[in-house]
Amino acid sequence: MPLFYDVRQSQIATKDGVKTWHLSLKKVGKTVDTQLLAENIAEKSSLTPGDVQNVIRNLMTTMRTYLLNSRTVRLNGLGTFTMKARTRGKGVNKPEDVNPNQVTALRCQFTPEYTRPAAIGTTRALLEGVEFVKYAGAASEGSADDGGNSGDNTGGGDDDQEENPLG
Repeated sequence: MPLFYDVRQSQIATKDGVKTWHLSLKKVGKTVDTQLLAENIAEKSSLTPGDVQNVIRNLMTTMRTYLLNSRTVRLNGLGTFTMKARTRGKGVNKPEDVNPNQVTALRCQFTPEYTRPAAIGTTRALLEGVEFVKYAGAASEGSADDGGNSGDNTGGGDDDQEENPLG
């Protein structure tokens, strides 16, 4: 189960005027939705896909309730979810002037769970055993318009247009 990558040139030049090259993760196949997840989980358990979907919906509703009540949610073995607010460019000079109108973005941050083997260091559970493979898809799939991700390592492309090289 590798992470596929493409080579992308940065759109922005360095101080020396050089446009550097970067690894950019490539998305392949269609997005995995709740239905497909439920079917796969049901195959590994005694539950039906409908039962699993019900649990997932209830998990999302319950997590939302806790997160929007200033709580952190930890799913053991998976990771931690917490809400973050940004006030980019809207700072004030006095603490008493701080107010919710300064918020420019509200997002839910996910941090994968990690383990700390004594001799190895820190390992993120979801990232353990990752393998990188250079993407060898058709040239038309690596078009110049990759969703605005040129030159970074956040991936790109349209999830629904690309073929799944894994089958």
